[in-house]
Amino acid sequence: MNTPKRRLFGTDGIRGIANRYPLTPEMVQKIGIAYGVYLNSKFPEEKYTVVVGKDTRLSSDMIKTAFISGLTSTGVDVIDVDVVPTPAISFFIREGNLSGGVMISASHNPYEYNGLKFFNREGRKFSEVEEASLELVIFNKFELPKASPENIGRVFDGENLVEGYEKFLESAGRYLAGLKIGIDCANGATFKIAPEIFKALGAKVFVFNAEPDGLNINEACGATSPAFIASKVKDLKLHIGFAYDGDGDRCIAVDENGEIVDGDQIMAILAAHYMDRNKTVVATVMSNIGLELFLKELGINLIRTNVGDRLVSEKMVETEALVGGEQSGHIILRDFLETGDGLLTSVILASIVKSTRKPLSQLANMMKKYPQKLKNLKVKEKKPIEKMEKVREAIDQAEKRMEGRGRVLVRYSGTEPLIRIMVEADDEKLIEEIVELIEEAIRKEGIVEG
Repeated sequence: MNTPKRRLFGTDGIRGIANRYPLTPEMVQKIGIAYGVYLNSKFPEEKYTVVVGKDTRLSSDMIKTAFISGLTSTGVDVIDVDVVPTPAISFFIREGNLSGGVMISASHNPYEYNGLKFFNREGRKFSEVEEASLELVIFNKFELPKASPENIGRVFDGENLVEGYEKFLESAGRYLAGLKIGIDCANGATFKIAPEIFKALGAKVFVFNAEPDGLNINEACGATSPAFIASKVKDLKLHIGFAYDGDGDRCIAVDENGEIVDGDQIMAILAAHYMDRNKTVVATVMSNIGLELFLKELGINLIRTNVGDRLVSEKMVETEALVGGEQSGHIILRDFLETGDGLLTSVILASIVKSTRKPLSQLANMMKKYPQKLKNLKVKEKKPIEKMEKVREAIDQAEKRMEGRGRVLVRYSGTEPLIRIMVEADDEKLIEEIVELIEEAIRKEGIVEG
């Protein structure tokens, strides 16, 4: 089935710069109205309740207020859970049997960005079909119907739901007494809950970047800048460290030597831990070939998808996989949740370190990581890669030079004006030469800024 081209949705919801289209108060309110109409049209006799959360960036209050005003105008009730990690929305929907959920966040992006992530009543991120259906309502020609005065939706406080999420995370782990753990909250949505969870589990916790001011989210910290927590783990001689992104759906770990343990290595550890019940792991085209080879040794099949944790989640449902994720730190454990949860990942990983009595370095080194380089170039336009002849020729030339010793991937970011070059091989000099070759070809196309 061909999905209609989407005008607002990217790889992870609707995203952009706050106070610019489509994240102006007027447009966000319109999206809220459309979402309410979309829900009401599916089951007209049902009373809907949607949970709404946000991260700590400055614009989140403005966007949340505009969205809720639009949604309640259609008669939909809202549970406002305020600042929570994105995966908590999935948990609330499933536990409360709610109609859906929305998270106000731009994840790992800088503070000036924001966005809307939509979840369906199964607690999964909207599929492409659901996104396209919502856009049909948003951009229809007619005025959208509002509720009568007596049927306008109400807004309820969701503090009790947040307590339930905390208990869920605590129950997923084991007692961690004796472990010294560093956590980098990226001045984002995990800043309150992450320290509480690890303290409740008995660990000695060292907390960093847990003082959000609306502007410092993801700023030289968190999962996109794991060197920060790596240096703290090494300097303070901690057993393990974790860095989350701004909305808490990613986790990057650090071992006791201050070495970064990325999403691929985390998936390898989890796959080995659950191998008696799980013979399939789902990852993306970005995942290191070392993960594939390690899993093959264990008799576990690796299935790759395009980039996006939603695509990973959908393929996991299809293949009944329990473990999946992305190199960037989105890890999905379907025994627990249908979406990536950085806090859950860190609790499970710390529990494995505790139960096996093995340092994280030993667990991570089970998988041999092939050298990999990722280079991002800022672009003025996203010209289709298949239509850039010089780039296609460079990729063909690169693949011939590698002769099966590695792989190359060129793709656009789904959320930022970037083209990404990823090269992976068993020779670092070869990697550098191929990155330069492809970068030169891209620059000749005239799409790169500067």
